[in-house]
Amino acid sequence: MGITKFRTFLDVVRELEEVYGHKELWLYSGIDEDCPIDTIVWHQKWRCPKILKRNGRMVAERTGDPDSWELVGDYKKPHSAPCAPPWQSCLIDDVFKGNYILIGPWVKN
Repeated sequence: MGITKFRTFLDVVRELEEVYGHKELWLYSGIDEDCPIDTIVWHQKWRCPKILKRNGRMVAERTGDPDSWELVGDYKKPHSAPCAPPWQSCLIDDVFKGNYILIGPWVKN
């Protein structure tokens, strides 16, 4: 069995994409915000954030402290049926990841 606990948000996203083959992941932050930049800026206020597939099924969630993530649920199955994106979630694409690297760790709210 592979690793299921990770130290950072980007580590768990990398694992889901590179090891399990996920092509489209979404972040539900719990802060009623779906603007990627605002979601990143307010990352310290995320409430029970989850990484979802397009069909809304959870594949990872933050556990405990802000830098502790765990694979959960449907993480081994990268494919999901075509449907609308998850409500109030941000697509975790290359732009989002780049902005997270540049903005996320440096903003203190």
